[in-house]
Amino acid sequence: MQKKLIAVAIAGLAAAPAFAVDTSVTLYGLVDAGYSWRGDNYDSTKANRQGFDSGQLNGSRLGVRGVEEITPGLKGKFQIEAGVKADTGGSNQGGLAWGRQSWVGLDFGAAEVRFGRQYTPQFNLYAGYIDPFGLGGVAETNNVFTHIVARADNAAYLTTPFFGDVFAVEAMYTKSLAGDETIENAGNRRYYSIAPKLKFGKSVFIMANYSDAKVKGAAASVQSWDIGGAVDFGAAKITAAYAQPKDGTKLDANGNKIKYNRFFVGATVPVGNFALLASYTYSKDKNDLNEKAQQGGLGGTYNLSPRTTLYGIYGQINTSDEVKSGYEVADATNSGFGYRKGAQFGVRHTF
Repeated sequence: MQKKLIAVAIAGLAAAPAFAVDTSVTLYGLVDAGYSWRGDNYDSTKANRQGFDSGQLNGSRLGVRGVEEITPGLKGKFQIEAGVKADTGGSNQGGLAWGRQSWVGLDFGAAEVRFGRQYTPQFNLYAGYIDPFGLGGVAETNNVFTHIVARADNAAYLTTPFFGDVFAVEAMYTKSLAGDETIENAGNRRYYSIAPKLKFGKSVFIMANYSDAKVKGAAASVQSWDIGGAVDFGAAKITAAYAQPKDGTKLDANGNKIKYNRFFVGATVPVGNFALLASYTYSKDKNDLNEKAQQGGLGGTYNLSPRTTLYGIYGQINTSDEVKSGYEVADATNSGFGYRKGAQFGVRHTF
């Protein structure tokens, strides 16, 4: 009887499909904290703010990611990532368990498809390629480029490798940008984005993005054209971007959507373990409202080791008198609290 059972088991294994065993799961994280000062509040009655904050240059996090080779040319992937407040031990992203990222997908080689909560192509443009501060610190680009959408819930995301080592594309679509879809998606904020990319060798990179967010059944929508590029000279990397957002949630006296012209230029100058970071950001409305804001940023990072980095950053926003709020020196995790000047010093460790 025992021999028969063994024979049946062996026959079953022989008939079963061969599954790949090339699987890896990685636990990783980042902890960032330091001293932060902010001043020049829109409300003149508010004093300066000082504190020791988490997630200044980069959001503190704990994550798990995995990849499995299912068959040659096909991989299964996942990533879940929680935002952590290193200063208090709490959770970021409104207390969501895995609020930074939470997705699963398939990599076909010629394209990768993911489903879940993840970064938008527009965010990847600025954080990954354009902003020397990586959309972090009190000089981050989105203090003035306020139209940048960081993450999308319920999203289908497509990305490709660089075909011919020159051309690639990212795209995203969701029925509900934030929160679960409702019955018939009534009131949900539909969002889509498409972003082609070009690179020429290791020194020149260009990426464009068009995105549109609209509430179903409502006229209001937020649309944006963005284009950015980077040229790496070795001794310095220069980046620049132009954006033209149109915000249907804001109307002028004639009922027209508020439109903006926005410009950005940045520089990264590496010197051994040290890197000098600088940027300038500008925004002005196109509706003759004189809503103008500009930000200057200066900072530096010093790598004590491959995993531990010291940083210092200063950012300042100047606005026209017509601007009463909306542009403030926020950072990767924390609000700007209505302040237009800020300085930060801290340490970041990755593992």
